[in-house]
Amino acid sequence: MHLLVFSDDELPATLREQILGAHRREWPNGYEGEHRGRSWIQRPWFHPTHVLLVDDGRLIAYAGVVWKVLAHAGETYRTYGLSGVVADPEFRRLGHGRRVVDAATTLIRNSDADIGLFTCAPELAAFYAASGWEAMPTAALFGGPADAPTREWAEAVMMGFFSRKGRAARPAFAAEPILFDDDLW
Repeated sequence: MHLLVFSDDELPATLREQILGAHRREWPNGYEGEHRGRSWIQRPWFHPTHVLLVDDGRLIAYAGVVWKVLAHAGETYRTYGLSGVVADPEFRRLGHGRRVVDAATTLIRNSDADIGLFTCAPELAAFYAASGWEAMPTAALFGGPADAPTREWAEAVMMGFFSRKGRAARPAFAAEPILFDDDLW
């Protein structure tokens, strides 16, 4: 098995299709309605990087790394996150998901990130915590347009505080509402 990392424009078409297929199976509602026939894995304005575990051309596990500048409590933060993490059902519980999440987290730690932010199903919070992410049960995360944000995620908010600036802001992220001002990655 090979751990591979690609920028969005370098990702081979065969692997792109396998990732999209895995995502369609895992989250079918993300490919319905206005997103029917979508060809993007993560929105391009989030600067996606793709971390894959591949065996003989077959996708085993995947983690997307995305980033944006986030305004919060009067400051801006270079904010990275994980997106679309998935493992082939045939290969789950064998450490392959951990391998791509650890590699993606290392990419973020070695970047210019101030903070990391993403959501996951509550039952997966411990999985991500084992890779260094922190569950933030008091964080109130809102998405959508700034003039009409909604708190629509019934998921666990996971964060990482990577830079000195990010670590200093941890109390503000725990206490003050976070407006993502977009659809969460």
